Amino acid sequence: MKLLKYIFFFIIGLAIYSGELFAQDGEAGLETPFSIGAGARALGMGNASVAYANDPSAFFWNPASMILVDQKGTALSMTTLFEGTQYHFIGYVHPTMTSGTFGFGLVRIGTGDIPNYDYDRGVAVQYGNFDFWWARMMLSYAKNVWGGLSLGINFTASRQVMLENSANGFGVDVGAHYQTFAKEGFFSNIHLGINYVNAIRPRLRLGTKSESLPSMFRFGFAKGFYIGGEKNQWFFLGDVEKWESRKARYHFGTELILSRIIFLRIGHDGKEMTYGGGLRYRLFQLDYAFSQIGDPKYFSPSHRFTLVFYIGRSVSQQKAYLEARQQEEIKKTIDARMEADRRKRIIEGLQAGKEYLGRGDYFNARLEFSRVLRDDAGNVEAKQLLEMTTQKEQEMQKTREEELLRDAREKEQRLRDNIFVNQRFNEGLEALEKGDFRKAIDKWTQALERDPENPQINTYIQKAKSELEGEINRMIVKASQLVRQENVSEAYKVLEQARDQAEGNPQIQNKVSSEIRRLDNTVNFMTNYQAGLQQYRKGEYEGATKFFEKALQYQPDNERVRELYRNALARSKGHKHEMEGEAKNKFYQGIQLYRDGRYEEALKAWEEALKFDPQNVKILEAIDGAKKKLETFKKNEE
Repeated sequence: MKLLKYIFFFIIGLAIYSGELFAQDGEAGLETPFSIGAGARALGMGNASVAYANDPSAFFWNPASMILVDQKGTALSMTTLFEGTQYHFIGYVHPTMTSGTFGFGLVRIGTGDIPNYDYDRGVAVQYGNFDFWWARMMLSYAKNVWGGLSLGINFTASRQVMLENSANGFGVDVGAHYQTFAKEGFFSNIHLGINYVNAIRPRLRLGTKSESLPSMFRFGFAKGFYIGGEKNQWFFLGDVEKWESRKARYHFGTELILSRIIFLRIGHDGKEMTYGGGLRYRLFQLDYAFSQIGDPKYFSPSHRFTLVFYIGRSVSQQKAYLEARQQEEIKKTIDARMEADRRKRIIEGLQAGKEYLGRGDYFNARLEFSRVLRDDAGNVEAKQLLEMTTQKEQEMQKTREEELLRDAREKEQRLRDNIFVNQRFNEGLEALEKGDFRKAIDKWTQALERDPENPQINTYIQKAKSELEGEINRMIVKASQLVRQENVSEAYKVLEQARDQAEGNPQIQNKVSSEIRRLDNTVNFMTNYQAGLQQYRKGEYEGATKFFEKALQYQPDNERVRELYRNALARSKGHKHEMEGEAKNKFYQGIQLYRDGRYEEALKAWEEALKFDPQNVKILEAIDGAKKKLETFKKNEE
């Protein structure tokens, strides 16, 4: 049985100690065979994938990098090694919109047909063949925790099987990933990744030998460039890998993406060049990589194929779909409300117009019927009532004309004047129907010069002026509503229309001009406030201070901006000095209250401490933490 023992320990050594197969020249140390990676994409880039892994093998390289996977998908990978050894990987990643990203995978290396010899009276006798395999299962989770920072974890289960012997071990990997969100400049599209493999080390016992699997720390950097649009990108990646009792190993790679369909890759893994590429068609992607795994004196180059199946909509597509549905529902609601308001205006306008017509107030009757027709151009009842109003108005004018004709001495002149007056009066009526009160007043004023005592024209002028002032006031109110809706350009258009209508009326003109100046101040305030808020959220506090200072020039009493200005000013100067006196007492009082779970009281104590030391960043950070804690409680209660 001695020969069998030798074979047994040789297989264990091959699995746990990388030896000549996975080591650099002249170097020994602990390393698992799974260090050759997973997925053809990574191998094609020299296994430089810790910072930017965006396919279903992401959790193998860094569980936190799963946050980059935008679409559910499964990857099946096969690698040819030496002497019939097979290396397989299967992975599944499931991203969600709000609950983080989940992953599951299995990687397995194994070989078969190993001769089983034993000595019988000094003669080696073969007792058949046996197989050996080692598998590692991973259950993973990743979540974005703040800004561009994401954290991830792998729960691992390892199993070895040889002959009748088997061993199981359980461990944990942890990882972190950070990405920048700048749209332009060098700091755009940058990714950083850290993965600590076997942070909790699995322990395996196969036969009489027990081993704790080694830990490995890996750090990666990736930078992407856009080439003529977002569909074409060029990534450069680099990793540093450090196993226990081994020298650091470096991985470099690059990937060229064309139209999100064609992928070209090249890399350097330790000391060997790697090559690869991929092709995607709709929900399917095929990747291939070629590399020298192991000493070329003894082992031939290896080929790795990975087939990826993507499932359903991506998270980005789901968000876009939900936003579109939400906007559609909002539009339907607004349209329904507008239609209900329109119908209500029509009913109320017809009723009011009839009442005015019955009282002989033809001006307001015409005004109401004209408004109904602007809302419903085909309204038969409004047209008939407007014609009736016109008939009544013409009858009144005819009565007046007859009165003028009684005076024979002024008959001819009065006839000419009457023609002119009727012409201007009708032109004024046309302008009134269109809602142009200023033009209507101008036409009736011209008519009044020929017939100063005309009571109807005098009445219409006074009512038109009143309506003009009311219309301008409504336009001012509408402009204010548009400003609250942040539709500033439309608000300016409405106020310009109001200023045109107010021409010739200094009092109303001054009111409109005052509203325009107020709008200018509001726009300047909002522009600087929004710019400052963006700078503040990015952590660019010095720039935020300048914008908040400008915003306070327009609204000096705005407490929110004052608070942001003070905070940005303090953070830009970076004061974290030791507190003294009452500020220190209040600060530590707040810490005790916070530890006791009395968050609102802690917040008040820190705000009082800030009054004594308003530029201390430690106090500001404590206040921010308390506010976030209170917001979390409120959301949970809701």
